Amino acid sequence: MRGLLIVSIASVLCGPPALANEAPISGWVLAQADEPLTVPDAPATTESQPDSAAEQPPAAEEDLTQPDPNDQDKQATDDGEAPPEDLSLGEIPVIETVELTPDMAKRALDSYILVKDKYQDSNLEDFENLQDFVEQSPEGKAFEADIKAAGFADVNAWNLAITTLTFAYSNAIDDQSADILQQISEIEQDTELAQDMKDRIIASLKAMIPSDNNKKVVADLLDDPVYGERLKQLELVEE
Repeated sequence: MRGLLIVSIASVLCGPPALANEAPISGWVLAQADEPLTVPDAPATTESQPDSAAEQPPAAEEDLTQPDPNDQDKQATDDGEAPPEDLSLGEIPVIETVELTPDMAKRALDSYILVKDKYQDSNLEDFENLQDFVEQSPEGKAFEADIKAAGFADVNAWNLAITTLTFAYSNAIDDQSADILQQISEIEQDTELAQDMKDRIIASLKAMIPSDNNKKVVADLLDDPVYGERLKQLELVEE
């Protein structure tokens, strides 16, 4: 379950695409050979071979009542569960949200649509966060200027707003609150996780459930013929 939890958090951070405060967390790609490797045939021989069954002592009988440790390791891998010691605090993303106003939500959405098209070839995913893009990319200052022109103090303030709006809109079209609350309950009852890890996971999960205020802001935008259509730009596309 813990592995699924981290994946669920990670999948949310992938949107808006390549514009999350944390670097987008890509799914693991397991490289596989196009064709299975073939085992070469044994070299032909004309010499007679001794009867190995007659010369070798009988093999010790395997105790089938004892579990095979290799099977246990494989089952843990197949289930997607990493050993508790393999999960570090730094692997758990911090998710924060803000209380939206109708004006803030509209400005965040308008600027998102602008920069999504304007900087689609800027390789934003190559940077750890938006501030690094601003400071290190040739287009960073222009990006920052566009965000500030929309009334945000900096790119982090804008990112907080658009992330919050994305969560609230996602909830409006597919309410996952019950599932998230169930995950929170399971984390609280987990006896293997350290308390600091529990606190961080639970805080991030709670942030994914929009407040009543943010639900209303999105509901009003959905009723707006212009912004109702623009909100669809926030829909996450699975690649």
